[in-house]
Amino acid sequence: MAQKMSGINVVVLETTIFPDRETLDKAIEHLQKTHHVWRFNAAQTGITDRDWDQALLRLLGADRTVVV
Repeated sequence: MAQKMSGINVVVLETTIFPDRETLDKAIEHLQKTHHVWRFNAAQTGITDRDWDQALLRLLGADRTVVV
């Protein structure tokens, strides 16, 4: 019996540096089907120190980090 792949931990750090957001969003949606994806919108205003602390912990524990 084949074991189900549990996927990897992926952190998506959302910024505004890439213009083709539609393609990037589709790629992330594809990742979410087989991996554990956590998204952090670093471009939003009002991010607290607590938010950044959580993002740092997730980044440190990630198998892969993607900046979009």
